[in-house]
Amino acid sequence: MNNWYLNVFLFDPLALFSGNETDPEKLQLLRIIAILVIILGLFMARYVWKFFQQIENRSRFFWFLNKIKLEVTLDKDRLFHPHVLTMTIRNIGKHEADLNSPVIEFRKIWTKRKFKVNGIKGQQVYPLLLYPGITHELEIETVTFHQYDRSIKSFYWARIYVSDIKGHKWKSNKVKLRKSLVT
Repeated sequence: MNNWYLNVFLFDPLALFSGNETDPEKLQLLRIIAILVIILGLFMARYVWKFFQQIENRSRFFWFLNKIKLEVTLDKDRLFHPHVLTMTIRNIGKHEADLNSPVIEFRKIWTKRKFKVNGIKGQQVYPLLLYPGITHELEIETVTFHQYDRSIKSFYWARIYVSDIKGHKWKSNKVKLRKSLVT
């Protein structure tokens, strides 16, 4: 069988040009270099493709131009064992923020318990669109969480986590719920 037909059958393009080659080590070196260049080209093409996909999604690529600035605070009505926690979200940036439901976290030393706050008195408030300069305030009664789980009465701190639909996250200050040996 002719050597040329065998090379075409095996799809080895570098072997087609090696008919007059007297040094097989050069041919092997050329094959290895060609394979490495192809593999490197595939990796580079993947990263270039990802870069152009990010350029298509301009809100993700130019995130520093439309940065959302929120100020999240959590206040309480009493010094210890508060009945009402007041969450205040203020948009201090130049762009509107589309907020998901906030998450309230009750914390002990090593234990955390998180609850999603959907609204007040059975009404859905979130998702919420907050324009620049607008303040959103929500009063959260701790009694509803105590009815759900009695062990939350013994937790020491509370905090609110807020996120928008793009994935940016903000957190409030810690509020002390009761005295302990640690605090």
